[in-house]
Amino acid sequence: QSLSVTISGTNMNYGSQSIGVLSNFRFSQWSGTNMFYGTPNSTAGNNLYGTVNIPTNQPTGWYDLEVYDQNTSNWVLLNNAFEVNQPPVINSITPNHGDQGQSLSVTISGTNMNYGSQWSGLSNFRFSQWSGTNMFYGTSNSESGNNLYGTVNIPTNQPTGWYDLEVYDNNTNNWVLLNNAFEVRLIEGCTDPLAINYNSLAITDDGSCMYCNITSSF
Repeated sequence: QSLSVTISGTNMNYGSQSIGVLSNFRFSQWSGTNMFYGTPNSTAGNNLYGTVNIPTNQPTGWYDLEVYDQNTSNWVLLNNAFEVNQPPVINSITPNHGDQGQSLSVTISGTNMNYGSQWSGLSNFRFSQWSGTNMFYGTSNSESGNNLYGTVNIPTNQPTGWYDLEVYDNNTNNWVLLNNAFEVRLIEGCTDPLAINYNSLAITDDGSCMYCNITSSF
């Protein structure tokens, strides 16, 4: 995740942009392990403003914050100042299949996902094959805890097969991917209009057609 941060201190000299020197700041665990740096952008009074780009594989947990003070030429420490959370994950979608032309209600389950809210706007979700082709969207209706609830209207001519699911996470402002999460199935049935069990929605005849034989005698 990439995020903007504000660091507040007392009697700190962060340097300034006018002299071309801004204080560095960094995060570490257990006396210097798992260290990563932020990027200072500007200062104002007691505040230092910057950007933090948390590495993808950064270990989770609480980190100490150190900020360089230009007056003392020392790092000033704040223990357990910043927490790196587990990245957002999509675990499942239920049901995980539907027929061409079908409309169905779905439940998407995730971990550490921020789906937004009905007041601020709910996360979008979408399906695609092979890195973005044959894409179609679902409609988000509500959220509760780790679940996002929505509706999927599968286009009638949507290509069949397995689709990746992507859900937008409002914390990281990224799409979170679950590979091969949802299957679009072919509508099978009787395609003969003369049959008594004719299915006008069926694309492929499954050999189930039934006919009524009428015989007359005089």
